[in-house]
Amino acid sequence: MTKTTTIAALLAATLVAGPGAAQSQTTLRLSEPAGPGSPEAAALAEFKAAVERRSAGRLRIVLRLGDGPAGATGPALPVEGLKAGTIDLYTGPLDAIRHVAPRELGALSLPWLMVSADQLRAYLAGPVFRRAEDALLQRHGVRFVSTAFTGVRTNDRIVASTRPLRSAADLIGLRIRVRPDDLADRSWRSLGAQPVALGWNETFLALRRGLVEATVLPLGEVPTAHFAAVAPHVAVVGTAPRLWPMLIAERAWQMLGPDDRALLAEAADSAGRTYARITAEAARHDLAEMTARHGVVMSWIEVAPLRHRLAPLWRDLVVRGLLADEAFATVTAHTIGAPLAVPVAVPGRQSMRRSSTIDGDRLAFR
Repeated sequence: MTKTTTIAALLAATLVAGPGAAQSQTTLRLSEPAGPGSPEAAALAEFKAAVERRSAGRLRIVLRLGDGPAGATGPALPVEGLKAGTIDLYTGPLDAIRHVAPRELGALSLPWLMVSADQLRAYLAGPVFRRAEDALLQRHGVRFVSTAFTGVRTNDRIVASTRPLRSAADLIGLRIRVRPDDLADRSWRSLGAQPVALGWNETFLALRRGLVEATVLPLGEVPTAHFAAVAPHVAVVGTAPRLWPMLIAERAWQMLGPDDRALLAEAADSAGRTYARITAEAARHDLAEMTARHGVVMSWIEVAPLRHRLAPLWRDLVVRGLLADEAFATVTAHTIGAPLAVPVAVPGRQSMRRSSTIDGDRLAFR
């Protein structure tokens, strides 16, 4: 075959394949534990549309909503799925990757340790969180798509109770449902309550029968879970700002050119802002709905007394090596009023074995 004939054959093959054959397409599978109709789903629909439009077809996003530990196809842990190659992108609560660096990431999960946007910004910009990012990349081959971290959900945790809760004093003696977790038990005992470990599916019946008087739950679940029927008193307390980041497997990141990496980061930032806006609007709507349509009696509990009672527990976690002392210092230094005292490290205590019951990977309420 002559050179001219070979070139003609290649051109003919290209024409048969169609005009898009010369342009390769990269498909990225994104796993999200929240299901359709959620704020996460709305934000990710925007993300998918922006990426596919701006890349002119080079990038295709496949959304797997409702994915995760409870899903039939989701990985047991998102980091493992990213490492194994079953997914390429993940969005969801930062708690899902806390096991990667529990000392560094635990500060985001402890109730009432971090209660302001200034605290969150200082923490995310500091060296402690940078160490967590490095551990994620170096040990697991996973990175954050963007470090702007725009997907922040404001405090939306409430306590649904069978009796009024107007101050920290009302928590004393309160029989409150907690998940089976030693740290949750210790936290509520520090507040003077009487925690009762129960599975989530047992909570409604336990409230109706008087086995417990209260439970902590997300604001939006009061109407949907019908808790107003058995626990009509709702105290807005918050727990911690919730970060909704986007992660990507390093193998997938390295396959992308600079332009596509920048495109993904910008689209992730935009989706994060959409998520923050929708969740804030939903919180305001849910508060209004609970009082207007569900007969809920609302109250607000001042956070400062709660933080004061919990401070000894946080100091103990630092001494035990379960919470990074720099994270504790960074967060409390941005607290309104006098910062909480940072414990002095006791020689030999930082390297002590972790308690068998206080697991550094489990630093949060439900």
